[in-house]
Amino acid sequence: MAKVVRPYLMPPTLLLRQFGALRVIQRSTGWRISGRWVNDLGRLLRTAAGAKAFSCFGFSPHPVYEVTSLCNLRCLHCHARGGAKYPGELDTEGALRVIDNLTTVKDFRMLVFTGGEPLVRNDIFLLTQHASDLGFNVIYATNGVLITDEVARRMERSGVIGAAISLDSLSPGRHDWFRGVPGAWRAAIRGMENVLRHNMYLQVNITVSKLNIDEFDRIVEFVDRMGAHVILLYTFVAIGRGDENRGLALTPKEAVYVVRRAAELQGRSNLVIAPIGVPWYYAYLASRSGLPLGVSKYFVYGCAAGRGMFYIKPDGEVWPCPFLPVSAGNVAREPASRIWNSPLFRSLRSRDSLQGACGSCRFKEVCGGCRARAYIRYGSPYAEDPLCPLSNGAGDLVKAIEAAEPTPCTAPVVIG
Repeated sequence: MAKVVRPYLMPPTLLLRQFGALRVIQRSTGWRISGRWVNDLGRLLRTAAGAKAFSCFGFSPHPVYEVTSLCNLRCLHCHARGGAKYPGELDTEGALRVIDNLTTVKDFRMLVFTGGEPLVRNDIFLLTQHASDLGFNVIYATNGVLITDEVARRMERSGVIGAAISLDSLSPGRHDWFRGVPGAWRAAIRGMENVLRHNMYLQVNITVSKLNIDEFDRIVEFVDRMGAHVILLYTFVAIGRGDENRGLALTPKEAVYVVRRAAELQGRSNLVIAPIGVPWYYAYLASRSGLPLGVSKYFVYGCAAGRGMFYIKPDGEVWPCPFLPVSAGNVAREPASRIWNSPLFRSLRSRDSLQGACGSCRFKEVCGGCRARAYIRYGSPYAEDPLCPLSNGAGDLVKAIEAAEPTPCTAPVVIG
């Protein structure tokens, strides 16, 4: 099959955009590109294929395909309510057509398969090989439990270049309680080791909640030593099964502390840290970089909804973000390029559509506020971000974040 997806090196200006985004991180946190990044540069460039800026969910843009809602775990926060099969989940032929359809968006070079748990889908390697043959750089977002040495070998052979694996505690008991199945922690660690053993990119996803706010920094340091390249710090969002466990959500003060601590950790880590659901972290980086906001906006996007994220549900419906359940169309029935340029996506890309404090904020081009939290709280994806420190009365973003202090841990007691 002839490759139809544009290579990650074309046009060369993309690499300059990606380098510029890394420079913002360097200037604002003191982070230094380590030997790990130099040695793995080829793999990392493929992972960031097509990326134009640093944002919520890492580098933007890229499509994420939730190939199934079936899952082997029962995580307390799962936005997809992983477990049962999704109504209308596409069969193999339907999923292959979705992948073909994604080639109509020239900006898409990297494709993430997620769930549920993508590895429970029995045709996942067929879908992966097809995507890889088209030229997509494929990554699995997985709980890691099923990645044995043999599975990692099959992933590599079918074209997977990396995996994003979830880890929510250094305590096996705490992690297993959050993930709903005994033994999940040990299996996830084994999965990470197997991914690295087979020379794939490793990203670790941490959901920061009241469960682990007392230890998320130690988790970052642990996976950094293990050899991870990127960490996504998901701040708990009360959607899906998370709506039933709202007590785990961070308070505004706790969220600000996570942002401050993430920036501190970035300065001494080998990996790149990307907080999720707190896009004002990116405004903080832009402010501290010393670059004018008019320059920073080309390298830092903040919220990725509509401009960086193209989230496909198992039935083909497309959301601007996995936490923003508003459909922009169905990629099983209409061109992906039409959805990518739909009224919903265009309005989210235009920060002039924002309302309230976000609409008048001078950081809106490098932040934009969390559109998912706005939708959950106010029923509108254009409302102000209810978690942002500026919407809560602070006048200076940098001072508000740097004054943040750790709060007492209120994690539930877990035996293990």
